[in-house]
Amino acid sequence: MYIEHAPSPVTFGALLVVYYFSIPLAIIAWYWRSYNYIRKGRFMLRRLFLYLLIGVLLTSLASYKMVSIYFYIHSPADGETCMSSSCIFSSPLLKEYHVEASSLKSFGVPSAGPMTLYWVYDTGINTTLELPTLMKYVVVVRPLLLVPSTEVSVYYVSGGRAVLRKKFYVTWPFMPGGVLTRELGVRFTVLIAPGKSGPGV
Repeated sequence: MYIEHAPSPVTFGALLVVYYFSIPLAIIAWYWRSYNYIRKGRFMLRRLFLYLLIGVLLTSLASYKMVSIYFYIHSPADGETCMSSSCIFSSPLLKEYHVEASSLKSFGVPSAGPMTLYWVYDTGINTTLELPTLMKYVVVVRPLLLVPSTEVSVYYVSGGRAVLRKKFYVTWPFMPGGVLTRELGVRFTVLIAPGKSGPGV
């Protein structure tokens, strides 16, 4: 892990709260605001839709930020935020770490929307063998926004080329670290820096 990339406890704790409670609180807020109407048989579904939309959006963004934290603490460099696939292909991260953009194209990358690119290069613990294993990935993390989920595309790199792509989703209410551990076979935990006040991402 790169200790300097660890998040502050306040930041990660706040993200956990937003991730787990935005949707339940949206439903509670709708019920509380609409209680008198509900008693009369009017369920204020438009209001429920609006509250749920806000809750889902916040949940998706919190999931995106937490997944980003998990990869950032295993990355020697800052992530790069992009809005299109062309931004990914021309990223200085790929050039700096000598990864051929054409190899990513052959597997495909998300075409549009907010996303963050990470170069993951670290040693993790394999969950099957319980032994150290090399993590060498290009990762693209993208929030889906209209559903409480984050799309994760992991490109395994060997010899400067992407040789395998694994795509999966981190979906509420599953813990992001647990999903990453299960999907990638490497134990993902968050190192918290108690004295740190910055965002950590």
